[in-house]
Amino acid sequence: MAAPSLPHDHAEIDQLLEAGDLDGARAILSRATPSDEAYAVLRVKLGMYDGSLAPGAVMQRLIQLMRRDAEWPGAKELYQEASNVAYSSRQSSSAHSHPPPPVEPVEATEPDKNES
Repeated sequence: MAAPSLPHDHAEIDQLLEAGDLDGARAILSRATPSDEAYAVLRVKLGMYDGSLAPGAVMQRLIQLMRRDAEWPGAKELYQEASNVAYSSRQSSSAHSHPPPPVEPVEATEPDKNES
């Protein structure tokens, strides 16, 4: 699934990732400064695709980015993809994504009238 909200200059890297050309994408990304956060989502996506980052770690990194900017280009789309991968590979836990069900109060029982 291509991330449509990526800036135009990142489209080539995203296309390589989507086509499975991880070495080609890695080569282009290696030309960017490691501290250049403009490529953060693409670096995370490469990590997920090459297996160096588990889907849960991908989601955590994306959450960090989206806390700073909710509209970080490509982050929401990759988060959804990582979530689907985690769910389908059973690396997801409903305890992490859903609150526990409400606890119903235990009704007080009346004391037995025969006890006296």
